[in-house]
Amino acid sequence: MLSNYTKAFAYYIGLGPLFLTLIGLFLPSYQVVFLAECTVALIAALLFININLLTQLNQWFIEKVISISTISCFLTLLLFGMPFASRIVLFSFINLFFNLFFTIIRPNTKNIILLLINFFIGYVNLQPFSSSIFLGITLLILISYLFESLVTHNISFYQDRFVILICSLLISIVIYISQLNTDHYFIVPTALFLTALPILGVLVLSYGLVRSELKVKLTPVLIYLLLFTCIFGQAGLIIAQEVINPWFIIELFILLTAILISFSSNISKNNKISIIIPSYNGADTIVQTLDSVISQTYKNWEIILVDDGSNDNTKEVVGKYLKENPNIPVKYLKEENKDQLNAIKYALPHINGEVVHILHSDDLLASKYVLKQGLFSLLNQRVVGTFINLEEVNEQGKHIRLVKTASFYPTKQTLAKAAVTFGRNPYVDVVFWTKDIFENSVYKNYLTNNMPAWFDNENKEILSISNGIFTSLKYRIFEGNYLNSQDGAVNVLSGELRFFHHLVHEMRIPQFKWQSFVYRVLRKLNCDSLYPVIYIKKKSSLSDLTPKIISLRLDSLENRYIHAIYDFSQNYAPNDNVVVDLEIANIYHGADIRIFNRKLSNGTLEKGYYQIMKIISSGKGIWQVPKQDIRKYEEILEFFTIKDYVEIEEINK
Repeated sequence: MLSNYTKAFAYYIGLGPLFLTLIGLFLPSYQVVFLAECTVALIAALLFININLLTQLNQWFIEKVISISTISCFLTLLLFGMPFASRIVLFSFINLFFNLFFTIIRPNTKNIILLLINFFIGYVNLQPFSSSIFLGITLLILISYLFESLVTHNISFYQDRFVILICSLLISIVIYISQLNTDHYFIVPTALFLTALPILGVLVLSYGLVRSELKVKLTPVLIYLLLFTCIFGQAGLIIAQEVINPWFIIELFILLTAILISFSSNISKNNKISIIIPSYNGADTIVQTLDSVISQTYKNWEIILVDDGSNDNTKEVVGKYLKENPNIPVKYLKEENKDQLNAIKYALPHINGEVVHILHSDDLLASKYVLKQGLFSLLNQRVVGTFINLEEVNEQGKHIRLVKTASFYPTKQTLAKAAVTFGRNPYVDVVFWTKDIFENSVYKNYLTNNMPAWFDNENKEILSISNGIFTSLKYRIFEGNYLNSQDGAVNVLSGELRFFHHLVHEMRIPQFKWQSFVYRVLRKLNCDSLYPVIYIKKKSSLSDLTPKIISLRLDSLENRYIHAIYDFSQNYAPNDNVVVDLEIANIYHGADIRIFNRKLSNGTLEKGYYQIMKIISSGKGIWQVPKQDIRKYEEILEFFTIKDYVEIEEINK
């Protein structure tokens, strides 16, 4: 997640076209203009030096800089027109190149609109050779996309991205034809040499800086981005007739540094992938699931199959399969039925791979290239995980629809948008993870507390996860699915309430009802990327919000666990205290909600929890507990989704 300092830095860099135009318009001589350019460039350099973490210069930082730079160029053109705004050509080619690149990764409405703005700037800015370079950029991106998707199969082919690129190419051709009558432009060899020197210098400097701080592997994608950023930067300098522009050189240095940080990784192309398969009564589908793994073109993997207390013949089916395929690396583990999140946790000590992926026993890997594509996505980006798309199929495996995960941005806006959708996870849970983050953050937040894995609640951070350009999963939809039952609805609701209550404790959303309505409408129209949710950094009241979330999942308050949470929202008294000192042996977490409800319904739940639910219903905002039990009650409050709203005070016992 970008710090406020880094976001302000991105705005400063992105406003470069406007700064340079104003400097050129209002200062009296070239010498004074050059001194002013050196000054704003020096400020940028000083801001860069004072960034606390170099990893803040990630791909989302680059996208923000390019977005602001595009808008800055557009405003400069509108305010001053040509030829006064001629310096925007310095930025046009790099803006278009990255804009196209990010549109392929995250093809949302915002990026498409920015793409159209870049083409408009290219059309209006009648500079020699400009149209040829625009045409070359679009051809380059199109060929690269087709090669990666159809030849190497590192990514999947998606028709919407292809259509965007074809439309971009057609617009480039129109711009090129409209500018065929421009004057011939001759490049002076000396100027070419002089512009190449500073660009080569900042490339070497940025590589040396990042290499000294982080381990950098020169992957094809990284080389591709570095090379063409330099080429289009030099093209901008030559066409703008700037032998050297100090501001632009500093911006180029910052972009090259960010590229080296963003598109390198500690993952190796030969790393092992550990595939965890939780299974409950999956005898009818497990063979197809295993077959989909065996057919993969990438062979360095292992399967950890956890039988979650199945009462069908899963064990016999798997045993027979392993006898017929004795050489496949499968570990079969069996435990008592504790639900799927606990089954996945059971596999953790057996993980040997550097990459972890969860595959349920009733689902299939979508193609034979999935593992290769998952590793490729992690290999070329400095992230801890990569989201994938999935294909929904029916019980017979027939296609229903393709579900593409939304564009992911590790920002506060992502949390605000999750809040106005009532704590529902806007992203799929299917991810390729690096092992270290899976065993720590994912373990605590998703596998233990049943919240979105991309949100690290303990550190109040959003994980850096990329949008993988591939379809990983054939996800079976069953009519009698557990999650569609009343019991399953309570399970889902528990996680949504926990996530939502953490969010609204940190932010208050004015006119929540209307903002939620507008955002959800725009989301259905695929225009949600254009809507900034307005929020205040202040704790929200739960009295209206919690009942609304509950009503979306349940028709009644029969479940005592949910009823206690509802009562808390209505009776919340932040300054009222209560002494809590109960004998409670078992501590439940979000992943245990099914076990908890089972005991609640059959009357075997520990007596202390009935007293806990009574205290929660009273709405007391201060719990006074023995010092040695503080951690225990923190976990209990987290299970009941209200940890942030209750203050724990220590008492002597």
